[in-house]
Amino acid sequence: MKFHRKKIIAYFLGIFTLPRVKDLFAGYARIFLGEAGRYSAGIKLEAIETKETFIVLTKYIKKEKITREEKKKFKKQVIDILRSSGIFVPVMLVPLPFIGTLLLIIMDHLLLSMHIQILPDSFYPKEKKDLLTPEGIENDLKKEKKFLI
Repeated sequence: MKFHRKKIIAYFLGIFTLPRVKDLFAGYARIFLGEAGRYSAGIKLEAIETKETFIVLTKYIKKEKITREEKKKFKKQVIDILRSSGIFVPVMLVPLPFIGTLLLIIMDHLLLSMHIQILPDSFYPKEKKDLLTPEGIENDLKKEKKFLI
């Protein structure tokens, strides 16, 4: 049994050390790290916007005057909170956190390629670059197809 295990390990080490495979996995790792950074920045920005919304809500409860701009921001943020809770809660119920994050990234990119944004606006930066646009996803897929052939 040990002999077969060593052969299997040696086989996979041989595959994963091929330059083409190493480059492919390194590319996936860079993409994942970039997306993880985008999600963490989105969560931070969402927390700041939620705090501002809470301040507006306390003003409303105290019957203080609320501007039209504050009302707009409040509506938008409440919609974002509802949208994110509908997305994050089911995905994060997966027992392994890494798998839940990976599922969220895959689901986001699949829907983004169809021009559907499922996450709140703070997760999509103003300057659209790399994989954050459907065009960027299509370009990346074309590059990967050339790489795999």
